[in-house]
Amino acid sequence: MRKKLATISSIITTISFLAVNGQVQEEKPIFHYSVMDAMRNGVYIGDLSIKSLGAKGSFGLGTYNHLDGEIIALDGVFYRIASNGHVSKAEYKREVPFAAVTFFRADKKYEMSGIKNIEMLQKEIMSKLPSANTPYAIRIETVFESIVVGGANKLEEMNTTGLAELMKTRPLYKKEHVSGTMVGFYNPPTFASIDLSPFHFHFISDDKTFGGHLVSGELSSVKIKISIDEKPGYEVLLPKQNKTFDTPWPQQSDIKSSY
Repeated sequence: MRKKLATISSIITTISFLAVNGQVQEEKPIFHYSVMDAMRNGVYIGDLSIKSLGAKGSFGLGTYNHLDGEIIALDGVFYRIASNGHVSKAEYKREVPFAAVTFFRADKKYEMSGIKNIEMLQKEIMSKLPSANTPYAIRIETVFESIVVGGANKLEEMNTTGLAELMKTRPLYKKEHVSGTMVGFYNPPTFASIDLSPFHFHFISDDKTFGGHLVSGELSSVKIKISIDEKPGYEVLLPKQNKTFDTPWPQQSDIKSSY
């Protein structure tokens, strides 16, 4: 049996420090509860609450147990986007199978214009990153001419269908002329087993009535405000006492021990 939470936490990070207001502060890594590979292999139950997750970060994304809604954390508030697209504040007792959060402090800020769609925006962001091999938290304030976001349908207790299969029938929501914030991360290809790479974004409207996993979007001519927070690495906490997590995953059966 695994040990308690404090002892099953693994750190994938280096320590760095920033001088702020004359004081030396530790730069916090991106905190991950579980990994994307677990979701890809049907692990949809975790034991970490929103209350505990909030102690690790005030900015981020993820999902709730049994895929019962999408997580968006912005300015310290955790939201839940239900399968019908309804947005509400999350109850602290709700638990998660996967989440990525951090305390956001921008190292660089940019304004861009003339960006037509998400693909162009991601390309421009890549050109601004100091390193393609370092993770970043990214906050983007913008206006969409049109946007498509995705949700998820709540699963039955024992459903372990792989994420890729579930995404084929996920609910999608489209909206025209909406302003809001993209909340997300750049993850280097090296860490694609931990999270989506290169980018993983959720979106929430300024009026907090619309949001979800960002699928596609056409941007308006309004200036886009981009804030980037360079991170020293990842802190990863794994689910405990979860049979699906403990069982060897099919996609890992052919991994070799040699290099």
